[in-house]
Amino acid sequence: MGVNTVFVLGAGFMGNGIAQVAGFSGYRVIMCDVGEDRLEAGMEAIRSSLGRLLAKGKITERQVEETLAGIRPTTNMQDAREADLVVEAVPEDPELKKRVFAELDRICPPHAILASNTSAIPISSLASVTTRPEKVVGIHFFGPVPLLRLVEVISGVQTSEETMDIADEWARSLGKETVLVRKDHAGFVANRVNIPTNIEAVRMIEEGLATPEEIDRATGGYEAGVGPMQIIDNAGLDVGYRAALAIYEDTHDAKFLPPPLLRRMVSAGLLGRKSGRGFYDYSTGKRKSCFPALHAEESEEERAFRMQVVLNRLLIPAVLEAVAVVEAGVATAEDVDRASRLGFNLPFGQLEMADGLGLDAVQETALSLYRETGDRKFFPPHLLRRMVAAGFLGRKSGRGFHTYDD
Repeated sequence: MGVNTVFVLGAGFMGNGIAQVAGFSGYRVIMCDVGEDRLEAGMEAIRSSLGRLLAKGKITERQVEETLAGIRPTTNMQDAREADLVVEAVPEDPELKKRVFAELDRICPPHAILASNTSAIPISSLASVTTRPEKVVGIHFFGPVPLLRLVEVISGVQTSEETMDIADEWARSLGKETVLVRKDHAGFVANRVNIPTNIEAVRMIEEGLATPEEIDRATGGYEAGVGPMQIIDNAGLDVGYRAALAIYEDTHDAKFLPPPLLRRMVSAGLLGRKSGRGFYDYSTGKRKSCFPALHAEESEEERAFRMQVVLNRLLIPAVLEAVAVVEAGVATAEDVDRASRLGFNLPFGQLEMADGLGLDAVQETALSLYRETGDRKFFPPHLLRRMVAAGFLGRKSGRGFHTYDD
């Protein structure tokens, strides 16, 4: 089946980005939302994005014109009857998405593939309300969609190989790099691995152990804008909250339960960069921490010890979850690391980092945190313990999750 017409449901930040890249790649795009005001805001976002790319010399005037001409805004869901592929990008609410999928199933032609841009909700639960579960798939973009290259293509338990192939080919036709997730695993790969770090970071702020700036500087991501708190602010605290909650509700794993501080900030409308304030204040156009330092009187030695504790609590949960994803057969070590690099602009994936530190050192740090806290999230997975016992210690032994010639 060829994909010619793409129906994008939702004209918000993700929806208009998906519509833009699909239109730019020559597809006929129908972008749908519930109101004309939302559609116009979505089209204005597309025009603004294309304008910035034009100003930087990355695209031509003709490409701008052809992209805009290829996108048709509509408030009528019935227009989905023209679609070969639907990409749903409505808010991350499982019940809302199920209602949408049931309606799309009734409207769309039998050959149409129904895809969700969900960041964490299991695909099988969305497929369950349709009569075509074999044609339901996850196509998870990362935002800003025109700039970030990663797309996760996720199989539900009944998704056919043909549907996976078509979804993968379509995503790559947009110039994206894909990671295939062949198990319906809540949070998929990139979010599943990175959310534990984000949750732990919020907990440490809640405890008064560190400020957002200290956390971002501890990871070396502050200046580059890729520290955990900056990533949360850029994505939106509400988006991160809903993604973590979706994984928690599927797994009942406490490390994904959103902390009270995150819940209260979302309730207060402190959603990050898009609302002007989250863990940082952006109201002046500059990034400023909203949380005062609490350790002004500590010595240099005390600060060094505290920051090492912060760094360990940030890194270990993500590394251990990355190991668990490989152990569960959800993705390869290469794809896990690629997903983190491409999805969050990180210089290294978690397993590359673990190999560099030494898997024996990672295991000992994890066990130390486990003994200190009694928290199961710090207990090393069986695969990590097996690898260390076998002498596969990472770069220093020539083999860990990756192999090294040097």
